[in-house]
Amino acid sequence: MNTIRHNSLAKCAFRLVLIMLSLLLSASQAFSLSPSDLVVVYNINMEASKTVAEYYAKKRGVPISNFVGVDAPSSERMCRSDFEKGLIPPVRAMVERLKNDGKDPAILLVHGIPLVVKGPARKKPDETFMALVGEKVEEYQELVLKLIAEIDHLTGSDDSTLATSDPLKSTCSTKDVLKIAGESFARGLQYLETSKTNINDNDVRARISSLLIRLAGTSTAAKAFIGIMSKQEEKNREMFKSQELLKWDAILRREMNERSFLGELPENALETATTVRFIDGVLGELRFWYELKTKYEDGRTSASVDSELTLILAGPYQHAGWLPNPFHDRYKRMAFVRKIRERTIKVARLDGPTPELAKRLVDDAVETENIGLKGIFYIDARGLTNNGSTGSYAWFDQHLINLYNIVRDEASMEVVIDKGQDLFPVGACPNAALYCGWYSLRNYVDSFTWQKGAVAFHVASAEASTLRNNLSNVWCKRMIEKGVSATLGPVQEPYLLSFPLPDHFFPLLMTGKLPLLDVYFRTIPYVSWRQILIGDPLYTPFKKNPAIRLPKKTETKAPQGSKPVEQQGK
Repeated sequence: MNTIRHNSLAKCAFRLVLIMLSLLLSASQAFSLSPSDLVVVYNINMEASKTVAEYYAKKRGVPISNFVGVDAPSSERMCRSDFEKGLIPPVRAMVERLKNDGKDPAILLVHGIPLVVKGPARKKPDETFMALVGEKVEEYQELVLKLIAEIDHLTGSDDSTLATSDPLKSTCSTKDVLKIAGESFARGLQYLETSKTNINDNDVRARISSLLIRLAGTSTAAKAFIGIMSKQEEKNREMFKSQELLKWDAILRREMNERSFLGELPENALETATTVRFIDGVLGELRFWYELKTKYEDGRTSASVDSELTLILAGPYQHAGWLPNPFHDRYKRMAFVRKIRERTIKVARLDGPTPELAKRLVDDAVETENIGLKGIFYIDARGLTNNGSTGSYAWFDQHLINLYNIVRDEASMEVVIDKGQDLFPVGACPNAALYCGWYSLRNYVDSFTWQKGAVAFHVASAEASTLRNNLSNVWCKRMIEKGVSATLGPVQEPYLLSFPLPDHFFPLLMTGKLPLLDVYFRTIPYVSWRQILIGDPLYTPFKKNPAIRLPKKTETKAPQGSKPVEQQGK
């Protein structure tokens, strides 16, 4: 085992990370979660469920008037109709009442509420829609091939024969077509750049320019053309201003970004496609229909009950695939995001293998807050050295190593990292206060002696798939049984991109500025998906003893937030 121990107080190498945390926190202090904001949801068909709700309310001072009893099955899975008829209406009514009272409601599910809501059954209109989507993919794939064939012919590229050949049309995948089209677009731009001094070539240049706009849309083409016009065309630069291509692109792209938080519904697909065509051209519309086909064909429409409840006020939304979490830091600079956040509800659960263990979570939280969480931070990386793309194993492993570097250099807590392929051995981790690591699927390894109040999560595909199966060895269940006070994990295969990045989640928690629920929703990428947070939502383990001190206010600007992530299939 490659283990390194540090107990350092250095405060220099990751100053920028802390500055970004400081900027994030300064914008959120006015919206601190309080007990009166919590809607506590219990199962009326399980006596122990209401007992846990009452215990939590007494411990934290939640008004009994905030209780909602729901008619739910006693199992850990529920069908979509039971979710929509028995759970959503009473919970939504309470959330709306608190909002009308000026509260900022959040939902706490307690022991007895199912973990998983199954996807809706496919209906006849869905089959009609899928047929339409398939036809659109074929139609726009053929159109893209025709456009790139003409571009390649005009630019003298030998690849033009590939684009027009019948074998290519029948065997080329959509991904291949998108790749070929990107290469053809680049060749067209290169031709415009190298031929701009040739005044006898204006007709060809004009035709190529027209094809590029049709292929890639107004914004991409307009931006690319600036700076590669010939002197003869320079006077036509005003055309871009008069048509206000970039301005219209910004307006429409904002509308698309805003709509992306609810996904794409079948009844809106044709309308959306026209907007995509204007912004991103024929190529963008092909990509739109192809991604829609992939999402709806995959059929991954099940989710955790918790994550699905975040959209209880959102209105109709896409069930196929995950949706962007508007509370995530990447969206904080979007002008419209506040409106999206107002109709998105944060959700956690107080749960465990038994009602007594569920109650223990709040007991530990209250006690630990009074004295502060102390102990050792254990990080179990895999030592992957290659620079992986986003979502790859190497990419996530690097975030674990980044977390180690931050804690080593910026925190007042001892940190231990294992960079070997094996997990920490049994009994190797005493006084564990925090933990993040991977990868042991459905097989908890008893390496830890947990401190009261410990917060931990293990990255694997099914570690919250059950909390009540006595024979199960999944990590969330077993960590709660062994003494962990808060954890998170997936109820079904979630994909690596859906986990909070550990070098974001834990440093934010260690500042002691936000409760567990807010830390989770600042860092979890998606909603209407498969992750759950287990623990007292009000728990702030470092409130009395911040392990990471934020720097004083600075004029340094945080990087611009990114656009909504590409949605993927369930």
